[in-house]
Amino acid sequence: MNQPMAEKQQAVVKWIFGGGFTFLGLLFVMIGGFEFLQGLKTNDWPAAAGKIVDSKIVESEVSGSSGRRKTSSSDRDYTVDVRYSYEVEGRKLEGDRLRYGNESHDSRASAMEEQSRFAPGKEVQVYYDPKTPNRSVLIKGIGLSWLALALGLMGLVIGLVVMFHMARKKNAKIK
Repeated sequence: MNQPMAEKQQAVVKWIFGGGFTFLGLLFVMIGGFEFLQGLKTNDWPAAAGKIVDSKIVESEVSGSSGRRKTSSSDRDYTVDVRYSYEVEGRKLEGDRLRYGNESHDSRASAMEEQSRFAPGKEVQVYYDPKTPNRSVLIKGIGLSWLALALGLMGLVIGLVVMFHMARKKNAKIK
């Protein structure tokens, strides 16, 4: 293979790499940023008395990069699926969100520990959006949404640096 062709192929790979990181970075920034901002807002939400209606652990398998399902216990996610009722200004409402941000656990034990805080029939504080009372959480704050935001920013920066470097290199060859 001649030298100019190899350089062109490397350049294409670098553009794809940079573009991919930029796209994924933007996606994570948007999702993580939304969850982060929503989590921050919950800190100012008022509380209402509520009651857990149902609580269970949902187990899901995490697929590997090849798309095949893995079977070891470390390749599973556990989520506490909860439903609760509460009342705001005489309106009976139901919710199912624990918090904004990542809700999954790496181990069943960790999920069971969280679930024990939200056993069916248990009285809880429900934090609700005063502008839209049917939006609610049981746990205030940002959770791990900061991690998605940070990873997104890192991916975005890496992608933009690679693409900027490629653009400068291309402009230098033109001059």
